[in-house]
Amino acid sequence: MKIALISIFLDDGYEHILDDEFMENVVCQEDHYYHRIAHLLRMGNHDPIVFYISVEKELKKFTHKYGHTVIRVPAKRIPFLHEPIVYSPELIKQVENNFDASLLFSYYVMYKVPDMFDYIIRKLKGKMPIMTRWSGGQHKWLFPIRKQIKKSALQKCDKIICGGREEIEVLKNVFKIPNSKIEFMINPHNLELFKNRDRIEACKKLKISSTKKYFLYVGRLVKNKGIEELLETFNEIKSEYSDMNLIFIGDGLLKKEITEFIEKNNLNDRVELKGKLPHEIICYYYNACSILFHIGTSGGLPNAVVEGIASGIPVIATENGANKEYVNQEYKTGIIIEPGNKIELKKAIKKIIEMPEKFSREVPEIIKEFSFEGYGEKLEILFKKSLEKRNNQ
Repeated sequence: MKIALISIFLDDGYEHILDDEFMENVVCQEDHYYHRIAHLLRMGNHDPIVFYISVEKELKKFTHKYGHTVIRVPAKRIPFLHEPIVYSPELIKQVENNFDASLLFSYYVMYKVPDMFDYIIRKLKGKMPIMTRWSGGQHKWLFPIRKQIKKSALQKCDKIICGGREEIEVLKNVFKIPNSKIEFMINPHNLELFKNRDRIEACKKLKISSTKKYFLYVGRLVKNKGIEELLETFNEIKSEYSDMNLIFIGDGLLKKEITEFIEKNNLNDRVELKGKLPHEIICYYYNACSILFHIGTSGGLPNAVVEGIASGIPVIATENGANKEYVNQEYKTGIIIEPGNKIELKKAIKKIIEMPEKFSREVPEIIKEFSFEGYGEKLEILFKKSLEKRNNQ
């Protein structure tokens, strides 16, 4: 089966133009959900192709490290109110007559270009089964016209994959999606890589001191990730936790601001910027550190949160998306706080450090839901059923 995996993550979503160098060195090397799905589908002898949409660059093919094809397709942009309308005739030309089914990733489209999402669905509807992955997000941010566009597009989908129970309720109650169209499936993760290990051995592997303690952030260095609040809070409590350092893993536009904050507050020996690291190294940082932070405002269930839980590190996360279903006292996995609330953040840090017995390093049984096993097969079944239903209509 030939399957189009369409990412509506435009150049500004990456905060970088999708030029050839970026496509080859970043996009084709990353382990994003799109590429994990493509990898699973290839293992099932299917032919997935991942599409990226760029308003800056021309059509070109690339090869991902997992072996599947990645195609960058050009899009057009028209100014409209506070955000432009973006559409891509070239994408439709590439997809409509060459694939058996398609899967659209609608996370980013929630905030920026729901009209692109709707445009693609209107053009492909009736020509192939269309599934989308719903990551929820802050639907309340959408202007009424945007919300209606989003609702119209979602209702045209054959299946909507969702990884959070609360987000399923949003689909049903806000966007009026029938339960029969919603499929609960959690993003797959490599649980052979992200697992509980001995902390001292992890520190040795990373060549860092095991006598110190570490706070950890893993992800893009961009706005809405709670990075500013984390830095400010760390600076305010640094004397109280003199043996604690803060480690950032990732890259992004906030790197300059973070560096300036470090210099201004004399934190050079307390805050480290590791840049982008491979998962084979990141997994050891989860084991070596004391608290993982994911305190932004984005929805869904962040990969870093799942990887942290699987590795046994307590997590402080915000109440957005599906976080609170997995980060809670019941599973002893961490604490949920309100976005932007530094008082709650300080209390959560204090509780985890002073009452470690309440936060088990043992990985909860529920984490098995995130394994690769069965995910590819389940996705394949969904595609086949949708295709059979389409052919019988």
